Amino acid sequence: MKAISILEHHQLSRTESRMEILELLLNKNVALSEKEIKDELSIKCDRATIYRTLNTFVKSGIAHSIINNDGPLKYVIKKAPEDHVHFKCQVCGHIMCLPQIIIDKIELPDGFTRTESNFLVIGTCKNCN
Repeated sequence: MKAISILEHHQLSRTESRMEILELLLNKNVALSEKEIKDELSIKCDRATIYRTLNTFVKSGIAHSIINNDGPLKYVIKKAPEDHVHFKCQVCGHIMCLPQIIIDKIELPDGFTRTESNFLVIGTCKNCN
């Protein structure tokens, strides 16, 4: 799916920064930090614009954020609506979704409400093995 149709589907305005950040995320198979995104953009964007854009994508369900065990949050296009595992390679540092590994329903105690889950497995990816 193209960036323009994704933004239209989610009723988001088509700003230059949104278009470019979304295209970048669509073309990557690994999660990216704000700094990694900024370094790859061809347009000039300040950190606040990038963070606002990423937060808009997360709130809209276009992308999700991944908690990095030893660094900044990473962002990736949402490929599966279910809770799934993320994998971080301790050699190359890439974080990727493993949507084929779905986490079963999590039963929380009464009075607790889940809004998000993060499942990070750390090891060595197939490219670095």
